[in-house]
Amino acid sequence: MRSKEQYYDQVLINRQLAGNPDITQCTCPNTLCDWHGKCRECVALHRYHGDHIPVCLQPIIRDELTKLAGTAEMLTVQKETTPVDYRHYVRRRDRENSSGT
Repeated sequence: MRSKEQYYDQVLINRQLAGNPDITQCTCPNTLCDWHGKCRECVALHRYHGDHIPVCLQPIIRDELTKLAGTAEMLTVQKETTPVDYRHYVRRRDRENSSGT
C-alpha cells in the first residue's frame, strides 16, 4: 500500500494533469452528441440508464475484457454503435421544434 506522502504526491500530479486541456479534452468520437465535451453529464446519464459505458471509455475496458475473455477461452463482440444519421435526425427535429414555437 502506498504511503500518505505517495498519495499526496499523486494528487499533486493529478491536479496538474486535470489543468492540461490536452488531457481533459473530450475524446469521444460522437461529436454530434448533445453531451460531447460535457463528460460529467455524459457519465451521469450512462450511469442512470445503465445501458452501456460512454464510447470514450469503451476501448479501455474492451481491451482489458478481451484479455480476460481470452484467458477463459471466450470471445468478445463489440456492440453495434448508434448510426450517425440518428444524431442528424435529432438535430433536424430540434430545429423543427424550435422554429415551430
